[in-house]
Amino acid sequence: MPRGIPRNKEGISKMEGVRQTLAKLGNDAMPLEIQKHLKSEFGIDMDTSMISNYKSALKSAGKSAIIRRPAARRAAATMSTSAGISIDDIRAVKAVIERVGADKVLQLAQVLGK
Repeated sequence: MPRGIPRNKEGISKMEGVRQTLAKLGNDAMPLEIQKHLKSEFGIDMDTSMISNYKSALKSAGKSAIIRRPAARRAAATMSTSAGISIDDIRAVKAVIERVGADKVLQLAQVLGK
């Protein structure tokens, strides 16, 4: 019995076939539609339950990177990209606040903001 990833005559795996089919038909495509497309385009014959499993695996693979990332890093990354303020900027402001006081920094911000 052959070992490794089973591939069709075009050299793509079943997972890659499902991936390409979902890219073409959309993530809302039903397993029967995907099955017909796989057979006609790539010559891949798959059971609909296997297609459903592959579809679920592909869907959850995109979420795993977000889930594993700590919330503090997500918030910092969001803040730095959307507001244009980096973590280093925040640390610098915090150092100034600790040195001269929050009231002085607030007064300075009000004067410079005008």
